Parts: sequence; structure tokens; C-alpha cells
Amino acid sequence: MKSADQSGLPISNACAAGAAGYDSYVREFLSYGSRLRELFAVADAAPDAALLNAHAAALHLAFEGAEGWTHAEPYLARMRAASSLATDRERLFIAAVEAWALRDWRRALGALDELTVRWPADICAIKWGQYHAFNLGDAAALLRFGERARIVFEDHPYAHGMIAFALEQNHRLAEAEEEGLRAAEIAIDDAWAHHAVAHVMDAEGRPRDGARWLDHCAHTWEKKGVFIRDHNWWHAALFRIALGRLDEALSIYDARLWGAWPEFPQEQIGAVSMLWRLEMRGVDVGDRWTPVVEQVRRRAGEHILPFHDLHYLYALARAGEPGETEAFLASLSRSAEAAGDAYREFWRDTGLPAAYAVRAYANDDFSAAAEHFARALPQLERIGGSHAQRHLFVEAFERASARAGRSAEAM
Repeated sequence: MKSADQSGLPISNACAAGAAGYDSYVREFLSYGSRLRELFAVADAAPDAALLNAHAAALHLAFEGAEGWTHAEPYLARMRAASSLATDRERLFIAAVEAWALRDWRRALGALDELTVRWPADICAIKWGQYHAFNLGDAAALLRFGERARIVFEDHPYAHGMIAFALEQNHRLAEAEEEGLRAAEIAIDDAWAHHAVAHVMDAEGRPRDGARWLDHCAHTWEKKGVFIRDHNWWHAALFRIALGRLDEALSIYDARLWGAWPEFPQEQIGAVSMLWRLEMRGVDVGDRWTPVVEQVRRRAGEHILPFHDLHYLYALARAGEPGETEAFLASLSRSAEAAGDAYREFWRDTGLPAAYAVRAYANDDFSAAAEHFARALPQLERIGGSHAQRHLFVEAFERASARAGRSAEAM
């Protein structure tokens, strides 16, 4: 039995209701809607539909915490059991999810790359490809996937937002802003396009425009998922910081950046990043570190994404218990040693030096922080995250270098 999605792509062993449920999931996924979890019931009702269960597994893995792997396992098992009946396109998506479950991000990206070259109408696979490209810091791949979305989905809601962010990450700022504004014309609630335009304004040093733009868009975010709500408000707080309106940034933190879903790793890293930035500007954040560290210490042995690890490490070094920082670093070093050949060089040249720099900065050892950051920065994009997110480490390097220089002169 085969049904088809709204683009006419077959879904093996899915009835019409299953295909409709998949289409609803795709719309929610592309629009960052709040009803993504409805896919789990769709997959539960179709245990022999490999593609539906593969996407359900992917949603759990995208939580980016260890419990995501646990919750994904039943769907992975169904996906594997039904894979012999899958189409070639579905098998490529299954291969991507299998690699993802093994934390082989490069192989997952490769499978999605092949899939979307052969079937550019699979916009959901394109979006997942961009997800992995982003986490790998692969801006060229991010744009490849975005351009494929343009092939079939020129006037489709949410496609231009995908293209816009990819262009911004490749420093094609004027094109990115044009695409982002076009996206918002097609779908006013395209929160990812709002985000892409904000990135352009940040990169061009236009904080007043950025604050106004996001304030204009914010009314559409209330029906969105936690990630995009948190993250777009994080950008709104960044613009306040750039404008020197630090009290407003702190107010956004309290109202919008912490507390919606504290167990969510993305909320945790956003909180760490914002508190660190505010403290670098002399803001007294009071006891706001305490609940963040309580959540972060539960992530200490996971080591799923290096970008996350650097934020967790800073939180522990800044406000954790004695010994937690060294235990985290020791665990991270063991994880780096066990990494496959494709990742070992990254950890040696970038990942671990960045971790040592973060620890040193948190401990006010500015000379060591500057030294380690200098090693990590040339290929810092490999830790993942966006230019705006990684600028935290650039700023810490600059501040550490200035402090270390002053200390040396005092000696």
C-alpha cells in the first residue's frame, strides 16, 4: 500500500490518513509550529510505514539531549523492520536517521544530500539537511540545500526563509534580506525568515533596525514552538545589548528566554549565552545562573553537539560545584578520543582548545583563555551554530586578550 504526500512523493505502507498526518507534520516543521508532536500518533498508527517512523525518530533526536535517543528507539526499531518495503527515497532518509542515531553527522548529511539531489521536491528532507549542515558549521552545504528548495518551491510558504538564512550564513547579506522579506510577504508568520533578516541586520551593525523588525514580527511567534520563540527573542535581546539597553535585555531574558521548557538543551544554551554576554558588560544577573546550572549538569556526560558542550562547560565553570568543570573536561576528552577519524582532527584543533579557553575565561585566567581561543578561532565554524552565536567566543577572546595584555603590562 502506498499513499503520497502533497508533492506527490510516495509514502510506503501509509493510508490516506497517514499521508495527511505527514503533510501536517511537514507544514508544522517548516513553519516551526507548536503541533509537531502530533506526528508521533501518526507514526504509532502506521508501524509498517518506515518513512513516518523515521521522521518520528528524527524529531526525538532533534531534541539534542540523551532522552531524545531513548524516546527515538521504538521508532527506529519500526523504521528498521519496515525498511525492506521502503522506496529508494525513503531508504536514503532512513540511512540519514540511522547515521544520526549513531552520531555520525557527516554521513547523515551525505545521505540527505543525495536524497535531495534526486528528489528536490522533498522539502522536508531539504530542511533536515540544513539542520545537519548548520550543526556541522557547513555553510556551503546549508546553501546547497537552500538552492534546491528554490527549484520546486519558488512561491511556497517557508521556502524563502530557508534560502534567506543560508545566504546570510554565506555572507550574501543583501540577497538574504531580500529573500527574507519575500518570505514574510508569502507567509507573515515565517519565523525562520524573521530570524534570517535579523541575522542580516546584526551582521551589518543595524541594531535599531533589528530591534524594530523583531518587535514588528513578534506577535506571530506565540503560536510557534519553543525553539523559535526562545531564539528569536534571544536575537531581540542581542539588539538591546548592542543599543546599550541592558535592562531591557535582562527583562527579555526573564520573560522570554528561561522557563518555558528548562529541560530543552536549546533553551539552556540560549540562557548561558545571554547571561555570559550580560556579565561581560557588567550586568549583575543575580541568582539566575542557579536554575540553569541545575539543568546543565544533567547534560554533563552526553557530548552530543560540541556547540552545546562549550555552553554547558561555561555554566559549570562559572557557577557549578567544585570539581564539576574538571570532570566535564575529562569526560569531553574521552569522548573526543573515541570519535571517529572524521571528527578527531576537529577535536584536536578546534573543539578541545575552545573548551580549554572557555574554562580559562570562566576562571579569569585571561592569558590562557586568549592562547586557547587563538588556536580554536581559525576554524571555529566547525563547532556549529551561526555567526551571531559564535561571536560570543570571538568577544570573549578579544576581552581576554585585552585583559591579558593589561596584566602583562602591570607585571
